[in-house]
Amino acid sequence: MSGHRGSVTIDDVARHVGVAKGTVSRVLNNYTDISQATRERILKAVKDLGYQPSATARNLKRGRQDTLGIVIPVGHGNGADPFLSEFIDGIARALDELGIDLLVTTAHSRDHMIETLQRLIARRKVDGFILTRTEVEDPRIAFLSEQGFPFVTHGRSHLPDTHAWFDIDNEKTFADGVRHIYSLGHSRIGFIGGSLELNFALQRRDGYRAGLEALGVPFDPALETIVDLDEEGGLAGAERLLAGNDLPPTALLCVTDALAIGAIQYCRKHGLTVGSDVTIIGYDGLPFGDYLEPPLTTFSQSASEAGSRVARMLIDVLDGKDPKTLKALSEATLIRRASDGAPHKTPETLAEVLRSRLNQQP
Repeated sequence: MSGHRGSVTIDDVARHVGVAKGTVSRVLNNYTDISQATRERILKAVKDLGYQPSATARNLKRGRQDTLGIVIPVGHGNGADPFLSEFIDGIARALDELGIDLLVTTAHSRDHMIETLQRLIARRKVDGFILTRTEVEDPRIAFLSEQGFPFVTHGRSHLPDTHAWFDIDNEKTFADGVRHIYSLGHSRIGFIGGSLELNFALQRRDGYRAGLEALGVPFDPALETIVDLDEEGGLAGAERLLAGNDLPPTALLCVTDALAIGAIQYCRKHGLTVGSDVTIIGYDGLPFGDYLEPPLTTFSQSASEAGSRVARMLIDVLDGKDPKTLKALSEATLIRRASDGAPHKTPETLAEVLRSRLNQQP
């Protein structure tokens, strides 16, 4: 029978021993109402035949699907952010090592998000959820907490002590970014951010402002703009700050690499040299930043490693660890390339150059 290993069924075991299928099932599920002699015969047959209970049967027995879920919010540029691709890859790689699947789907609104979570829970599709792009007041966290359904967040919320999370110290990172840009000689420092409903975007905006305050640099609301989190948003943000100011910033601090890429595109389109005319710094540390022209200076957190960490954290939750004790705050690292440097133009000169080039365009 060895040639049939992997395809042996519980019926095969029952026929081999000469007992009912239910008797085999009761032995495999550790019922005690079967005689010791019959139990030993069945267990020997299981071993000899190479019988393996199906994954479905094992999961039903322990109430697990061996599948985790992530529902990605799309719209407002979120779906175009390359960070999410790296993040999901990190989750999938970690789960693959554990023999666990990942179910990925999307939701296009808050209501649709909750409906999707409800449907996946009702159909028992997943054992738990990974939430990303957390909001300051996140309806997903409130819903899953009310349901008592396991989840972990990548990012905090206004309720950071009630659930498991992994996050980066965004506020410190952006205060450090302002300090670094200031040390290069810039005093007009622009900020291109994302929706302040998103917790990371709010934290990074607060870090930018805190960095200015710590250096004694007056805050100018004209140097701050909120855009969609994609390259087009970055391009639009650079246009607002550079072309829309009589005294434009000589440096732009962007909340994601995608926004920084858009800002670089705007500068190149108008003949500005990134790294000298305008300093541009991103955040995410995505590998392709090294291949841009010029290579992008960025704050790095490994998106793949972040995905791996939240996946393993959710497995800990499912294995019974108290979610309130599972919290990790990490720091990003500045990777200097060629898109930052000392200013070669004053804000006044930069404004004159931009006006001249914009006037020359048809």
